[in-house]
Amino acid sequence: MRVLVVGAGISGLFIAYELAKRGVRQVTVVDESYPGSGATLRNLGCFRSSFTSPEHVVLMKESISEWLKLRSELGVSLEQRGYLWVARKPETVEAFKRLVGFHHDYGVPTRIMDVDEVRELEPGINYRIVAGAMLDPTAGRMPILENFIKLYLRVKSLGVRVLPYTKVLKLEGSGSRVTKAVTSRGDIEADVFVVAAGGGSKRILKTVGVEVPIVDIPRHPLVTEPYLEAIRSALIIDWDTPGSPHITQNEHGSFILARDLEDTPETSIFSQRVDAFPHIAKPLIELLPFLAKVNVVRYWMGYYDMTPDHHPIYGPLPPYENLFIAAGFSGHGMMMGPVTGRLIASWILDGRPYIEIASNLTAERFKTGRLVKELAVIG
Repeated sequence: MRVLVVGAGISGLFIAYELAKRGVRQVTVVDESYPGSGATLRNLGCFRSSFTSPEHVVLMKESISEWLKLRSELGVSLEQRGYLWVARKPETVEAFKRLVGFHHDYGVPTRIMDVDEVRELEPGINYRIVAGAMLDPTAGRMPILENFIKLYLRVKSLGVRVLPYTKVLKLEGSGSRVTKAVTSRGDIEADVFVVAAGGGSKRILKTVGVEVPIVDIPRHPLVTEPYLEAIRSALIIDWDTPGSPHITQNEHGSFILARDLEDTPETSIFSQRVDAFPHIAKPLIELLPFLAKVNVVRYWMGYYDMTPDHHPIYGPLPPYENLFIAAGFSGHGMMMGPVTGRLIASWILDGRPYIEIASNLTAERFKTGRLVKELAVIG
């Protein structure tokens, strides 16, 4: 079997990895730029299963389990330091309590923290504006570049052919099958085609008449100078402030600050938002006053490849029997990488996803109107 995977980000490489492990000997991955050049290397590196939909909770719980196994399998690094969802309003704490009950139904051990517990966990927090919090102890963060390179090298060692700077200009099909990809470096024929190219998936699939509702939404993280450890949680989220400002401290000591801001979809990756600085920094300084004294040294723009219901699109793409998709992760592609690889591999080789709930996330839901809503769309 010859499989062509379009997109050499975390999803594409994990799909290739799982296929190669299961004995598929002719797997090719192409990317219009270098591996990881899209959303993969432009994210916070955090992971969690504290979502608001059963689909996300089940799949992310599985993905975290897979990431933990990969510590021995690939030598990847990750720390489960927890997510701290901070509430400024008492009514938000009550909402968190209901969400904790939902999480416990699926075996995710989130819990409510009072102000004293929050203050003990994060001494630098302005506890006077905090009403309480929800802690997800299984959540955490990882060094993105290090883990991505380890996955890339293992994929290559398994015989997968990775072709950077190979842009798919179009797919071509005959009847119910896609037959080849026309690329900037020539035609590539295959038996199975998987499109895992983030927001670029929409353009590629349109060439064979398949429409998917994915839109690239800009995000604007700020990065500071490195400091000694000042926050213990993998991510702190100011949930009651619009745009959910959030902060992490990476393995090098730099703080990364971000907030969901209204922006023009599909804006160039090289555009700039100078006004992003005060919008992002002000509420986080209010929550963590010591941030007023840190220095921002760089800023980058990345994308959330968003779908209408903030869930990925997985699985086969009718009317083609050999065309599959893994895209539209809405900011959660890195954390879902391992489960994505196993799901698509099982769809291709077994004819169905190895976790049944993933069937709710096929493209068919946009035609039937059976969308799966997710409210917690942040890092």
